[in-house]
Amino acid sequence: MSRPGFVLSVDAQTPPLVVFQGEKVLLQRLPSGSSVLYPPEALPGIQQLDAEISEALADPVESEPLSALLKRGSRVTIVFDDLSQPITSRTAPDVRARVIERVLELAAAAGVDDVELIAATGLRRRLTPYDLQKVLGERVFASFFPEQLHSHDAEDGNVVTVGTAADGTPIEINARVVSSDLVISVRLATAVANEGAPAVATKLASARTARALNSPLAGPEAAASYESLVDTIGETATVFTIDVTLTPEPTGPATAFLSKREREWSITDRALSAGIQLATKVLPSRARVGLTQVSGVGFGVTSVLAGKPSAVHPLTESFLAQQQVGEVDSAADVAIFGIPNPTGVGATLNPVTAASLGLGQIFNGSTAAPVVRPGGTAIFYHPLTPWFHPLYNPAYVDFFAEALSATTDPAQLSAEFETRFATDPWYRHLYQTSYAHHALHPFHAWYSAAPAIDYLGEIIFVGGNLESTRRLGFKAATTLNDALEMASDSVGLEPSITYVHGAPVSISEVS
Repeated sequence: MSRPGFVLSVDAQTPPLVVFQGEKVLLQRLPSGSSVLYPPEALPGIQQLDAEISEALADPVESEPLSALLKRGSRVTIVFDDLSQPITSRTAPDVRARVIERVLELAAAAGVDDVELIAATGLRRRLTPYDLQKVLGERVFASFFPEQLHSHDAEDGNVVTVGTAADGTPIEINARVVSSDLVISVRLATAVANEGAPAVATKLASARTARALNSPLAGPEAAASYESLVDTIGETATVFTIDVTLTPEPTGPATAFLSKREREWSITDRALSAGIQLATKVLPSRARVGLTQVSGVGFGVTSVLAGKPSAVHPLTESFLAQQQVGEVDSAADVAIFGIPNPTGVGATLNPVTAASLGLGQIFNGSTAAPVVRPGGTAIFYHPLTPWFHPLYNPAYVDFFAEALSATTDPAQLSAEFETRFATDPWYRHLYQTSYAHHALHPFHAWYSAAPAIDYLGEIIFVGGNLESTRRLGFKAATTLNDALEMASDSVGLEPSITYVHGAPVSISEVS
């Protein structure tokens, strides 16, 4: 049985604690009296995964078995997560491939021959052939690519209008999905309060719809509009979701110590930690990316749930909460977070993405209050290196250099820059033909950070590049002591401090 999360009070006997800083793994001593919020231990991984997948499809939640929904002559579309979710194994097929292969076996047995697979990329970059093969495996890739296997294109015009946004903008969604008899959504659920059922719609909408419903001026009715998209799909097609939950971090003999509490480390664990820290100091930056995961065998699967989306999502949330959510009694003056680089393909974080990912942790819980008080200070560990992937991030480069140098205010960014970026033919060309993120992607990433920026008093990045932090409107510090000194004017010389321990996913909230 897994242990619940717990809060450790730092004293003179507390060893240095693991803190992720991009590709680095640091050991950091915290001031005495600080609280360390550890997440619960991961639930045990499923040993007989293929059998679990088959059982979930045969006995789904509030739905007929998938085999009964698959009918000869029907039009079936399989929608699957892109590389915003991790590749689950380096030594075995990705779990999405294992789920989809089983679905395709059932479809073939039912005589279904009109099947299309769509990567639900939204405004994210299209997947390369290599990416698709990595996610789905050689057999599925060879059988369906390119005619029946592709990424969603938010700009190609192959959409259907299914409603109207509050501002009059047509709400458009992928035409193949709307015209299907059965839509099967295969999702890796990795965080509490993820999109759930609306994920099918949000990642298959047109750019025009995404822009209207994600604008900082859109208001609360935007979320309802996305919810209505799911209902619209359900009017024309049966929607069957398959959610897979994962352990919070990769498993493997060389990295298992990272999931332990530091007081429990063996001599071997300490040696492995020292080796990783030394390697991150001497290796060049590009070679350090993902260093802590390279020897891991992958992520463990903790549950496979299938059935009606609205029924599956609460169960998925429950599984995730059991291994992610840690609670403290009161909000701190200062909260500390480490930001690791993710484990996906091309996973180095540019400064806009890193900041958005870090700030998203402030409101990561679904209902409870944040672990830091209103007006408090958030201290993040990440270098915010001003490096942008030349293929994936062309719009990010100009967003960072031009838009953010003029303003960091979401409403002003939307009013003054969004239209030009969204309609630029070069950005559109790169999105459709060269695997670049859509030009709206950096705007929406920044908008997602806005609630935390408004909520906090100070935002400080330890080890952050000075140019990047200033451009984003934050502060850079060399050490934790420097960061606490910077924050002293607003939180005092003896603030309450909570370090949220855990990566890649750890959810903190006040009970």
